[in-house]
Amino acid sequence: MTDSDEEFVTIGVFARASGLTPSALRFYDDCGLLVPTSIDAKSGYRYYTRAQSKRANIIRQLREIGMPLDKVAAALDGDAAAAVEIVDRHVEDLAAHARAAAESAVVIRRLFDEKYCTASVSAAEFASAVRQVSSAAGTSEDFPVLRGVLIEVDGTSVTLTATDRYRLSTHSLVAQSSAGGSWSRIATVGSLGTVTATGTLVLKATDDAMVIDSDGVRAEVDLVDGDFPDWQVIMDGLAPTATRVVLHRDLVPLGGTLRIEAGPHGLTVDGVPVPARVTGTEMTVFFDAAVLHAAVASAVGPDLMFDIAAPDQPMLVRSAVDGALTTLVMPVRG
Repeated sequence: MTDSDEEFVTIGVFARASGLTPSALRFYDDCGLLVPTSIDAKSGYRYYTRAQSKRANIIRQLREIGMPLDKVAAALDGDAAAAVEIVDRHVEDLAAHARAAAESAVVIRRLFDEKYCTASVSAAEFASAVRQVSSAAGTSEDFPVLRGVLIEVDGTSVTLTATDRYRLSTHSLVAQSSAGGSWSRIATVGSLGTVTATGTLVLKATDDAMVIDSDGVRAEVDLVDGDFPDWQVIMDGLAPTATRVVLHRDLVPLGGTLRIEAGPHGLTVDGVPVPARVTGTEMTVFFDAAVLHAAVASAVGPDLMFDIAAPDQPMLVRSAVDGALTTLVMPVRG
């Protein structure tokens, strides 16, 4: 060791020589990692020797690669072979963290890049919902937008809705969705009918299209231009139920205009008693039998619930089995 190695230098000089700040040196002194050679008893000044520069440089470089203090201490206090092993393990850990971060970054980037969310739903449930709501789609060439099915996708659900102005049918499915904005498209009934009914479907949208993927097979859905009626406003504006009827679906007759009378004494259809459970006020309402039967046919299960608000208000038709399907039927004049 030379005389210059044993020469005392102030903390400022030692900091400049080692590339460490005075505050870092004080921190490493307090934690016992790099203790000054001498501390003035009166002033508290710390003094180092140039011989400590190697240890200081090693500490700085190990800290620059993110090694925690306990591993730095272990590397400094062990022999050379142990120190090299500690450094190698730390670098391996850094590489593993970098790989994991790169994989996570792929997903994170998608959170910013995805303009529209995607939704995954059961193919069987989607096909069933299409069959149920599409019966309410219109057929008139005068209103092409009503000839389609409105598909709305958000972070938790896929909702299908159709209406011909006399009926409105809507069905919501639980979905697993990716990040991105909610979206809606109006799809033709025909193109939805060709979608597979097995496995899982992934619904995706672009600015001017909609596709449905299933096990690597992609189907582009034919769209209808136009503004679909705001069905949610219609549902929110429904009057409270005054009379509720629960009956077997096979008891709804076909043909003509039906006179439905419900009250404390039960239910009659065109004057014929029909087994049913009726609650609420007495009510008489008329429906086109074909329109009502189409609504009934789309329901699931043997029992139906009719919620009637007033003779001139839409009647809510619900399935006792599938509460996610809701259909509105407009009454007619008797």
